[in-house]
Amino acid sequence: MQLTLQDAELKALIRLLDDPDHDVYANVSDRLVSFGKMVVPILESEWECQHQDSIQKRIEYIIDEIEYEHCVLKLDNWSKEASENLLLGSLITGSFQYPQTDYEEIENVVERFRKDIWLELNDNLTSLEKVRVINHILFDVHHVKANHKYQKSHQSYFIQNLLPEGSGSPMALAILYKILADKLDLPIVGIDLPHHFILGYRDVHNDTENEMLFYINPFSKGAVFGRGELERYIEKSQLETRVEDLKSIGNVKIIERLLIELKGYYQELGKYKKLDQVNKLIQVLRASNK
Repeated sequence: MQLTLQDAELKALIRLLDDPDHDVYANVSDRLVSFGKMVVPILESEWECQHQDSIQKRIEYIIDEIEYEHCVLKLDNWSKEASENLLLGSLITGSFQYPQTDYEEIENVVERFRKDIWLELNDNLTSLEKVRVINHILFDVHHVKANHKYQKSHQSYFIQNLLPEGSGSPMALAILYKILADKLDLPIVGIDLPHHFILGYRDVHNDTENEMLFYINPFSKGAVFGRGELERYIEKSQLETRVEDLKSIGNVKIIERLLIELKGYYQELGKYKKLDQVNKLIQVLRASNK
């Protein structure tokens, strides 16, 4: 049933938004959230008619809760049914921060990047040359760049912000890079290196899925490096891992890694509501992987 302001229950609930009793408001809020996305336009209209700041804040809170629960539901569905689409997963994940995301607009930007890269590729190119084409188009032609202040900006973690702004965190850049690689059918995979997510170009002629021809760091304009350089980085950084222990991970785990990094950001800043939201999203992804 389509909800309108004429709906008796909805009108009654909205009238109770200014109730001073916290328990009454909590029940009203929970009930409105249960209606889901269809009630958001009605609440937005009510917000515009309100002159009390306190009521507007309550409405904003309820809308935020509705948008978040919608994000949880969509991420759960994605992880179970559409995880091969990393772009969709990253957009859904970012929707708890950017609920008004225009998916089509971002998909069009990604498609433009893909087409520009595809036009420069051919079967005679080596794996390394193909990566150089991606790097040229992405970083030189379209001027995508690293945001070296990403640890102070949660926006830099989301692809919703990366594409219009042109800069992002290591995780956001790696996700965009892999999205393009997937669309171009290139065997580039996520590598779960502690503290700095990177990519690997898989050796398709080797039966071992974790054997890489080389590694890619999108945060350094797609810099390519070999096993020896990675070993030296691990030793210098005193990481408790070895190159042979590093595994390629799928898209669900990539999104989980993004959320774990966001969790650290929100925890450091004491943004506990966002921290709780991210924790729930992580649990949704982990449950789907069982």
